[in-house]
Amino acid sequence: MTCLPGRPALPLEPVWNSADEYVESLLRFSTTSTVFKNLCGGVHILDFLTRTPDLYSTVLPSEWRAWFELIDVHDLLQLLLRTSTQDLRDGSNLVGAAGNTLPALPASLMEYIYMVRIHCLVRSFNPSTRFERVAKATTGKHSNKDSPMPRHIAVGMKPKKMHEVSHFAEHVSNLSTSISSPSLGKGDTQDTASPAPLKLVDFGSGQNYLGRTLASTPYNHHIIAIERKHHNVDGARGLDVHAKLAKKEKIMRNKKEYKRRLAELSVSTSNGLPTPPSEDLDFEVTVPDDVLERLALEQSTEEPGRGSMTHIEHEITDGELESIIYPGVETTELKPPLMTISLHSCGNLTHHALRSILNPSVHAVAAIGCCYNLLTERLGPLTYKHPQLRSMHPRLVETSTAYDPHGFPMSRRLEDYEWLDGDGTTSRGVRMNITARMMAVQAPSNWGEEDSEAFFTRHFYRALLQKVLLDRGVVKPAVPPDHAVKDDASPGDGNTGTPLIVGSLRKSAFGSFRAYVQAALAKLTADGAHDSAWVRERTRDLTTEMIEAYEQEFGYRRKHLAIIWSLMAFSAGVVESLIAVDRWLWLREQECVGEAWVETVFDYSMSPRNLCVVGVKKAGGAAC
Repeated sequence: MTCLPGRPALPLEPVWNSADEYVESLLRFSTTSTVFKNLCGGVHILDFLTRTPDLYSTVLPSEWRAWFELIDVHDLLQLLLRTSTQDLRDGSNLVGAAGNTLPALPASLMEYIYMVRIHCLVRSFNPSTRFERVAKATTGKHSNKDSPMPRHIAVGMKPKKMHEVSHFAEHVSNLSTSISSPSLGKGDTQDTASPAPLKLVDFGSGQNYLGRTLASTPYNHHIIAIERKHHNVDGARGLDVHAKLAKKEKIMRNKKEYKRRLAELSVSTSNGLPTPPSEDLDFEVTVPDDVLERLALEQSTEEPGRGSMTHIEHEITDGELESIIYPGVETTELKPPLMTISLHSCGNLTHHALRSILNPSVHAVAAIGCCYNLLTERLGPLTYKHPQLRSMHPRLVETSTAYDPHGFPMSRRLEDYEWLDGDGTTSRGVRMNITARMMAVQAPSNWGEEDSEAFFTRHFYRALLQKVLLDRGVVKPAVPPDHAVKDDASPGDGNTGTPLIVGSLRKSAFGSFRAYVQAALAKLTADGAHDSAWVRERTRDLTTEMIEAYEQEFGYRRKHLAIIWSLMAFSAGVVESLIAVDRWLWLREQECVGEAWVETVFDYSMSPRNLCVVGVKKAGGAAC
C-alpha cells in the first residue's frame, strides 16, 4: 500500500516516525487508558449529580482535582486546546486564558493531555495541495478556490455550506483529474494527453449543492446524484434548472383536445367548482419530427464540454452500485469508470461510500463523514466487565448488540486487535459506544468563552434537573454497569428505563434554573409526551422555592461539571481520529486499492468535520 509521494498517509503530529507506529500507539492508548475510556463512553452528564460516589471524584485522580481548584475552567481549555505539544512536553510556558501563569501541573495530568494531543489527527488545512499543481499541469486550469461562487450556483447555501462545497468541489475535481492522468504518483508533468476525468457518484446527495457545483463551470463534471428522500431529489432538480443544468419540463398538449376532455370530465363538487382532469392524461398529440429532435437536444445536459446531472432516487443500504447505475449492463468495458464522493454522509453512509470501491466500475472514493453517533456497532459488547461507570440503559444495550455488518469498526485490524485487561485477561476488538461517538462530533477548539459558558450552563441545568426528577421519583437511581436493563422499561417501573428526553428549548429557558425547569416540565408533561401523566403526577407540588434551593445547594458543582465536559470533549478527538483511521485501514486491507490516505479539506473553524478518507484503485482499475 502506497500513498502519493510527498503526501502523508495520515495527518500526524511530528512525534511519529510512521503511520504504522501511530496506529499501534493509538490502539494501545484507546484500549488501556482507564481515564480515557471513562471520559469517552464511560460516563454521562445525566449521571453527574445522581451517582454515589459522585462522578467527579470517581473519574478524576485526586491530584488533578486539587489542581483544578486553583484555576478557572477557561484556563483549562487554554491548556487543553491551545498550548503546543512541545510546551506540554517541556512543562514550560504554560499560561491561562488571560495570559496568567498556571500553577505547576501534576505529572499525570500533563502526560494525559500530551497523549490525547499526539493521538488526535492534525486538523489544520492548507488548500495549496499537490493536486492543484497536477490539475493545472494536466488541464491548464487554474484553481478557482479564491473566486466567489456564482450566485446561480450558491443559491440556498449558507456560508458554512458554501465553504464546504467550494473546497470539496475543488478537491474532488483535482483528484479525479489526477487519477485520470498517467502522471499520478510520478510528479508534475506537462503531458496533457490523459483520459477524461471520472464520472462522479455523489452518495446521499441531499439538495445536491456539491453535485451542482461540480457539474457547472469551471469543473463541468458528469454527476450521478443518489438520494433516498423524494423531497430532496425534487428540490435538487428545481435548483438544477435555476443553475441552468437542466431545462424546465415542458407539457405539450393538443389544446383543442384538452379543452374538450376538460368539459367532459368537469363535475360539480360540494363547493360548486369543477374538477379538472389530471395533467397526466395521455392525449394523442402529433408533433413534427424536427420539433421532437429540437426538444430532445434542449432537454439533454450532456453537451460536449459541459457537465451534466443525473438524479437517482434510491435508499443506499450497502456499497453496491453496478445494478443501480448500470442496470442490465454486464460487460465491464461498457461501464464508464466512476469515482464515489460523499460530503458529510451520516453514520454508515460513509461506510457504504467507501465500500463502493469494491464495484468494478468504481476507481476511487473520497468521503467525509459526520454524525458518528448514527454509526451502528459491528462487534457487540465486550465479554469482560468494563471499568466504565455509565449505567447500561436500554439504548446502550440496543446499540452494542446490533452486530451490524456495516457498522464500526470496518477494518480487520480493529476487529482483531488484542490487549490485556487490568486483571490480566485478553480482550479482542476495538469498540466505541454511542456516548463516545456522540462526543466525537464536538468541536471544542472552536469554543469561545461565551459559547463554552452556554454549553456549561445547559449541561449543568440538565444534570440538575435529573437530580430533581430522581428526588421526585420520576426516574430511578442508576444501576451498576453490569446490571441488565429491560428493553421495555419505563420511568416508573423500578428500573432505569428509557431516559426522559427534554430536547431543545428556547433561549429564554436558560436565563435561570427556575426558567429551565418550568420550560422542561411543560414539554415533558404536554399531552402526547412520553409518560407525561407520570411526570405530571410526581412534579405537581414542585414549587419555585424548591427549584431555587436546588440551584443554591448544587451551584458549586457547575465548575466540576464544566471541567468534566471539557475533558470529555477534548478526549473525544481521539475517538474521531480512531474512526477515520479505521476507515483508512479498511481501504489499505483491500487488495485492489493501490493508494489510500486521510487529509483535511476544510478550515476547522468553519467546518470541524474536515477529515476526508481517500482510496484509489491500482492502475487499470484492478478487480477486488
